[in-house]
Amino acid sequence: SKLTTHAMGMKRCIVPSILLMLALQSAALLVAGDVGAILLPSQGQDEAAMAAKKRPWKCCDQAVCTRSIPPICRCMDQVFECPSTCKACGPSVGDPSRHVCQDQYVGDPGPICRPWECCDSPTCTKSNPPTCRCGDEVDKCAPTCKTCLPSRPRPSRRVCLDSYFGPFPPACTPKAVAAGGN
Repeated sequence: SKLTTHAMGMKRCIVPSILLMLALQSAALLVAGDVGAILLPSQGQDEAAMAAKKRPWKCCDQAVCTRSIPPICRCMDQVFECPSTCKACGPSVGDPSRHVCQDQYVGDPGPICRPWECCDSPTCTKSNPPTCRCGDEVDKCAPTCKTCLPSRPRPSRRVCLDSYFGPFPPACTPKAVAAGGN
C-alpha cells in the first residue's frame, strides 16, 4: 500500500516535470529558430522606415502582410496604371501589360476593390488572373458596386453588373450548405 502511494506520488511529480521540460524546449526553439515574419517592435525597423507613411492604394484585393504588429503590407493587385501615390510601380510578372505597386505600407491594407465581398455564382474568363462577374441575387449590393440593378426574375433582389479583373472571388456559402448537405 505504501509502495502504491509512493508510485502514485512519483507519477504526479513526473508528469508536470515532463511538461515543463517540453515547454522549455519549445521556448528555446522559438528563441533560436526561424520564426518567419513575426517581429518584435524593435525588429524590422528598416522595413518600416522604407514603408510609405500613407497607404499608396485606395483598396487592395491581394494584400501580402507580415505577421508583425502593426503589419507591413504590399498590395499585389495587377492594375493597368499604378495610382499617383505609388512611388515604385513595376510590371506584373504574370501579365506585362499590367502593373503592381511595389510600395510597402505599415498598417491595415485597406478595403477590398472587388464590387462584391464574395460570390456563389461567378462567371469568369479563363485568363490568369480572370475577369469575373457575379450573378448572385442579393438584398443590397456592396458599397463598391457601381452598377446595381434589380434582378430580372426577382425584381425585389439586386444584382451587381460590374466586372472585376483579379483573383477568383471567394464563395459566400460553404459548398456543403449550398448543396444541401450537413
